[in-house]
Amino acid sequence: MCGAAITPRAVTGEHKQVTVLFVDVVGSMKLAAALDTERLREIMNELFNRAAAVVQRYRGTVDKFTGDGLMALFGAPVALEDHALRACIAALEIQAVTKVLAAEVARRDGVDLSLRVGLNSGDVIAGEIGSGVGRYTAVGHPVGMAQRMESAAPAGGVMCSLQTARLVEGAARLGAVEHVAIKGFDKPVSARQLLSVETRSVILGRSEGVLLGREADLNALHEAFAADRCELIGVVGEPGLGKSRLVSEFAARAERQGGRVVVARGEAHATALAFRMLAALLRAMFDVDVRKPADARAHVLAQFDGRVAAGSPDAHVLFDAMGIGDADAPAVQVAADGRRRRLVELMAVAVRLRETPTVFVLEDAHWIDAPSDEILADFAGAIADVAAATIVVTYRPEFVGALHRGAPQMIRLQPLTDAESLRLVGQLLGEDASLAGLAGEITAVAVGNPYFAEEIVRDLAGRGVLTGSRGSYRRAGDFDRIAVPATVKAVLAARIDRLPAGAKSVLNAAAVIGAQFDTESLRVLQPDAEMAGLSELVSAELIDQTEFVPRQRYCFHHPLVRTVAYESQLSRDRARAHRRLATAIERGDPENADENAALIATHFAAAGASIDAYRWHMRAAKWLRSRDIPAAREQWERARDIADQLPEDRPDVTAMRVAPRTLLVSTSLYVGNDADTDRRYREFRVLATQTGDTRSLGIGMAGQLWAMSVNDQHVSEAAVLASELHGMAARADWDAETLGIVVNAVAFVKFANCEFDAALRAIDLLSADQVPADELAPALALRGVIELCLGRGVDGRRHLRDGIELSRASTSLVVTHLVMYAGTVLALGICESEEFLDDARDALRTAEALGDVSSMLCTQWTYGMALAHSGPELRGRATDILRPLLPDICSQNSMAFVLPTVIAILSAEDVRTGHHVKAVNDLCANYAECMRRGSRVFAGCLGEALVEILVEEGSTEGLAEARQVVAHWERVRPGIPGLDLWWYRSRALLARASGDEVGYAELSAEYLALCEKLDARGRLDGARAMV
Repeated sequence: MCGAAITPRAVTGEHKQVTVLFVDVVGSMKLAAALDTERLREIMNELFNRAAAVVQRYRGTVDKFTGDGLMALFGAPVALEDHALRACIAALEIQAVTKVLAAEVARRDGVDLSLRVGLNSGDVIAGEIGSGVGRYTAVGHPVGMAQRMESAAPAGGVMCSLQTARLVEGAARLGAVEHVAIKGFDKPVSARQLLSVETRSVILGRSEGVLLGREADLNALHEAFAADRCELIGVVGEPGLGKSRLVSEFAARAERQGGRVVVARGEAHATALAFRMLAALLRAMFDVDVRKPADARAHVLAQFDGRVAAGSPDAHVLFDAMGIGDADAPAVQVAADGRRRRLVELMAVAVRLRETPTVFVLEDAHWIDAPSDEILADFAGAIADVAAATIVVTYRPEFVGALHRGAPQMIRLQPLTDAESLRLVGQLLGEDASLAGLAGEITAVAVGNPYFAEEIVRDLAGRGVLTGSRGSYRRAGDFDRIAVPATVKAVLAARIDRLPAGAKSVLNAAAVIGAQFDTESLRVLQPDAEMAGLSELVSAELIDQTEFVPRQRYCFHHPLVRTVAYESQLSRDRARAHRRLATAIERGDPENADENAALIATHFAAAGASIDAYRWHMRAAKWLRSRDIPAAREQWERARDIADQLPEDRPDVTAMRVAPRTLLVSTSLYVGNDADTDRRYREFRVLATQTGDTRSLGIGMAGQLWAMSVNDQHVSEAAVLASELHGMAARADWDAETLGIVVNAVAFVKFANCEFDAALRAIDLLSADQVPADELAPALALRGVIELCLGRGVDGRRHLRDGIELSRASTSLVVTHLVMYAGTVLALGICESEEFLDDARDALRTAEALGDVSSMLCTQWTYGMALAHSGPELRGRATDILRPLLPDICSQNSMAFVLPTVIAILSAEDVRTGHHVKAVNDLCANYAECMRRGSRVFAGCLGEALVEILVEEGSTEGLAEARQVVAHWERVRPGIPGLDLWWYRSRALLARASGDEVGYAELSAEYLALCEKLDARGRLDGARAMV
């Protein structure tokens, strides 16, 4: 009613046992004076994003930012039994990530960056304080004391109050009691510095209930423990089936029988950290976690009974793997394979020296890093004959790493039986009379998964159906049904439906936005929603906050959460939301519309706005083309699919179908051919012909030429198509860019088919002052290659160099593919490696940044050619680069044009390593294939390598085969001087091998004369040596 009093928002709160964490930047005023404002803001944002991410990882809550610090709570709003321990781990990790950032800041800005962290534990009142959004906080004496602890901490250190120290004494290493002066206190206050946390003590969220239904599995583990050789056992099971609980029970019994248990655990956030799990196992194995580095090193050496000497390479390798190396010790150079081998051997020695039976437990190996996986699998094999060792590995079914492959025995956990599940649920609930029948209902939907059963009970307690605590619940409310799996989806749906209306609305809006979202996007769909609902969703573990400042970003805790929330909405409502989002993104950030085009297109497509979605997909592809060809092709494919679904009677539907197909066909070169390459081209050609769009038809035909001649070896067929396209280009009135695209493809195919004059005639269609650099550069370079092969050395070198230099002003794709022409003249021996080595290296760096298939293959090939023709000392490096290209070219169906040159070089290397028969067979087969359907430009590389090998062999049969190769080329040679160089040399080598010294003198002189005429600098020294 108008004039009625406004009811103030209720201030809710509750007592919580928490640990409060305060972080403060040391010398923030000095930093502000030393840095400009924007740089200071950038550093602070990055610092607190990293710190806040650590807090969240350990289920803490960022309470507030204080300008140069932050406050976090552990134990509120969600109670945590181990709040003090989590806060300690977070504090140390915050210092660790700060040191990394500080090093970056010191290098860039020349200033010191460090933090002080303070911790205190106690009872606080936590809840919504004030009337603003997001005012959840905590008040009480422990908050102020935590801030005082922070002020007393040394730079880079963590200071704990005695209250916090007492809670973590069993799991943390603490400094001596200090008496620190605290503002507001008359007497010093006792405190202790936090030095480290014993990570083996940290098992978050593990169930330690009674083990049920696993007697046979437990017995199998104990049989392995008692065996007369080391057993590697894999314990495999879906999440929630009780892998950790089973192994925990086994380890406890093994310790009671006199065994020693060494545990290392995989961590979901550490799979990319090389050697992380190996280091954890080594530190536990040698018991060094609580020792100072120097003491730890001595302790480790003592366990080898003098077999490993201090300062030895073995000691260095071992200490380095454990992170206890002496920073002042001289570096020891050990190859990666040697380091791995020695680690395995040293670990095996240590095990053999111990009389106490040892159980090695590798938990959650599905999160192991790859290097640790390989080394630990080798370790298992190295101690297979040791009776006093057992290795148990737990992992999920999707893990197929080395430890899984090396495990001869596996325990595959199955769901509990109904009877076992009923017992488990009964123990979770208790025996109160009000619970009658409930255990059976829960068992029916838990389907034998202990974790699901526990989650259902927890869910019922959260809904108020149950009150009490674990094992002593009583029923306090009713419910219609237990909406829990068979699948996890039902559980998530039930959790979402129980959310307050505001929070659920926010979650549904977030589901429309995507797997990741921010508050700005949410406000587009929910302008009146309270963003405080986000904290409820975080607390409910439906979403996670990934960034705190300057923009709050979130992601769904699990993709299935988003799926359930998204699919629960009416399609009409989702479509409206998607359209609003697309429009808002377009209008809200017009300067970055191209970069956001793919996202805008996705939302328009989901909204059913096909024409808008098509337009934005095409725009996104245009922006992506020079940055990420596969991503651009994905956008063209989506646009094509949309166009194909449009009504046939739409006037421009055929043109809309042609446009994305043109670009897909024209870019096949960059991604390699597949089984549908020819089909896509034929489909495209039919549509383009129907529209009479000769420009699109020409561009698509050009793309098909590249696919046929470079990615595949259908050169003669491509030459026919090239003639057709050349005729179209001569008649058409195309723009300069289109003409350049077409001419480069036609000229290359004619070049590959050894029609050099036709290639030059095609290039002559271009006007240098009109064609864009992207098309002029490769045309110039190809002209230079042809001229070099024809003996016009001065013009050829100039044009090739001009093309390479012009490409530097072009797109990255031009740079990475044009360099192939430099590789061509190197492979033929017309130029020296020094002329193009730097160009090849630069192009390879560009390709590595670009990442598309053909760019990598093309630049690796060119660089390999440059190294291979640089002299014997670089032959090994060339082989290392070129050998992986063989399977890559074949598997990717890309850059097959250069395959003969790779086989030629690798076959010569095979002969040097004793694989003579393989080399000859490879060369013969590929020479025949090249002559049958490939390009003859590089046929000579195969022929020359084959003749040279057969001549060196010197057998009658070998020389006869070599003569056949030389004679065959004489019959089919195209009459191009640059392609005959190998033939002249091979004839001379055959004459000498046959004892015809006069013939050898004449033929070697002819070879030298041709080299000098062509200025074939890559061959001149060798030719002169033959005379």
